[in-house]
Amino acid sequence: MTDKIEIQTLPITEKFTRQKRLIQDRGELALIEDGKPFQHLGYFSLKKGKGYYRGGHYHRSKVEHFYVVRGKIRVRLMDLDSKIKSTVTLEEGQLATIYPNCAHRFEAVEEAQVIEYYNSMYDPEDDVPYGDF
Repeated sequence: MTDKIEIQTLPITEKFTRQKRLIQDRGELALIEDGKPFQHLGYFSLKKGKGYYRGGHYHRSKVEHFYVVRGKIRVRLMDLDSKIKSTVTLEEGQLATIYPNCAHRFEAVEEAQVIEYYNSMYDPEDDVPYGDF
């Protein structure tokens, strides 16, 4: 697997931590980030189906973060520096950080809801299409 993706599972705890999930009878509170600045916040849902995906590109400079709120997604990756292809599966409660020069495409294993954020404004010049997954 490429070293251009980091995956962490947010701990389920009632203690205060900068990142966590608090699951109670009344519902869930996810503290996804506390202290890191960001300028872009987005949300996407993804349904399972042939030809359904999000992404299919890489970035020259942007570091992106993706938090899976619900569901399960398969992430196809291509490290453009090492030429290593890999696939990871992200589940509810996991946070992935994808670094520059790592092409990525998201596919639903089951219907999913995802929050995306990064510390810059959207720059269409930094979205470089990539299709060889």
